Amino acid sequence: MDTRGGSFFSTTGWSTFIDHKDANPEWIGENLRKALETSWDYVVEWAEYPLPREKNLEEDKKSFPVYMDFWTRVQEKYGFKDWREAQTKSALVFANWECEQTDQIRFSASRGRGTSHSAWSTNENQGKVFHVSINASDEAFGAVALQALDACQPNYA
Repeated sequence: MDTRGGSFFSTTGWSTFIDHKDANPEWIGENLRKALETSWDYVVEWAEYPLPREKNLEEDKKSFPVYMDFWTRVQEKYGFKDWREAQTKSALVFANWECEQTDQIRFSASRGRGTSHSAWSTNENQGKVFHVSINASDEAFGAVALQALDACQPNYA
């Protein structure tokens, strides 16, 4: 996900998926780290906030087709009736990394909200926020991400 005053599907970053039964901490750590390292924070890159409307609209035009392609592939691979159903049957972990300031990644479990996900209220965060260093091994990185995934409350739960 790229950051432009909100989270948007990255047009240049890494995104992938795997069957739950085949996912192991090492694979998750390797691919999640790659996704974080290839995502952009446009607030930092453009050095403007609020972000220029024209630039944001340009990025939206690039982002939406990539987003739809990803969810269509998930839909087709797992037999969902459409991309929206694929989203409602997924769990999502929010990742926050201030890479210029720290090596620590903050993973926050989400709860399902229709075809989207939301964070928990601050008073409900107990046991739903996890931290790991970007320098941790793939296996350790993935293990912490799995803890966050296990704490999610997706729509299907």
